[in-house]
Amino acid sequence: MKHLKYIFTTFAVALFAASCSQDELLDDGGTEEVPVTFTATVDYAIETQGDDTAGDMKKAATRATSTQDDAPTRFYAQAVSNGTLSDVVTGIKNDDGTYSFTLQVAKDTEYDYMFWADNAPTGDEPTDLRSVPYTMGGIAFAAKAQGTPETVDKNVKLQHVVAKVTLKTTTDVTSEYSKNISLTASCASKYDVQGQKAIASSFEDKSISTEMTDAGLPANSEVLTTYIIPNPENKTVTLGAHEMTQAISDVPLAANTRVTLQGDLSESSSKWGNPSSAYKETKFRSYFFNENGTEKGYYDNAYYNFKNGNVESITTLFKEITRNDSFAIPPMGDYIIITNNLILLNSINGSSVRIVYNSTSFFIYYYGDENYSDFSTTIYPGANIN
Repeated sequence: MKHLKYIFTTFAVALFAASCSQDELLDDGGTEEVPVTFTATVDYAIETQGDDTAGDMKKAATRATSTQDDAPTRFYAQAVSNGTLSDVVTGIKNDDGTYSFTLQVAKDTEYDYMFWADNAPTGDEPTDLRSVPYTMGGIAFAAKAQGTPETVDKNVKLQHVVAKVTLKTTTDVTSEYSKNISLTASCASKYDVQGQKAIASSFEDKSISTEMTDAGLPANSEVLTTYIIPNPENKTVTLGAHEMTQAISDVPLAANTRVTLQGDLSESSSKWGNPSSAYKETKFRSYFFNENGTEKGYYDNAYYNFKNGNVESITTLFKEITRNDSFAIPPMGDYIIITNNLILLNSINGSSVRIVYNSTSFFIYYYGDENYSDFSTTIYPGANIN
């Protein structure tokens, strides 16, 4: 019996020794790193979204080609498995225009392979392609592949993660107030290549602008073009010109899309709002004052009289000044009198309303009432005139 136990013990030791051979101890079952090389191309084509119209500003989406699009200058790749990142590698440009990336990854292991291309300045290279910095105006492309080093498709096509937005004017544009034309939209400042989406917490209103020459802009000319990573929850684009703004809602902003905003950008367009103090002052003075500062009218009993200063013309003036089509003045007399910056509108029954301009804002108040109110926010405050 003792002899039998000894044999079994010896056999068990032999089995244990066999399971721990030197060769198998050197291979821990899949942590060995192997190189995997990808070939990447950039798809410059941008998808079509269709047309829409809001007011007089047309929103049209079209396709773009590589000759119309900005080209990326930086290419990066990175692999991730269960939260573990490989190093970011830089792509090598091939003679045929493609790019090659070689990543070191564990064999027989599932990975997400992330690819990014942009034209951002050097010196700000990404370290994690799950959170790539982005600046409005830059071109950017991305792609993702999945699989083990042995099974993953090694040919990758990068597509736009940006929308290309172009602004055109259908009219001649000049301005005596400002030569600046701007475009503002909600744009991401970070992109997650693995998730194939912008990082929602990074959305901010971003702007790009251009300066007109003294000659202005001819009709049907392109004003500016920019790229943005669009916000799916905020598709409003705000335009700025003549020190005023207009908002265009529901613009078909989406990644891999080119959108053209086309319409009347002249100062006379009724779509502009929020006029600046300089705009108001210029309009005000052009109606009541000559270029040398003297009043346009004739002097009578310490006031200057304006036969053309009736309620209709004054209402039209202030609609233009405030860019508020709802502005209204109660029934008044047929003339307006002015001294310095005070305008007195006489009513038919003898009561009156005064409109005062103090070089920054317009104020409207009833005669004898010292509580001035800024009608840029309150159109007609106070009690009704009987």
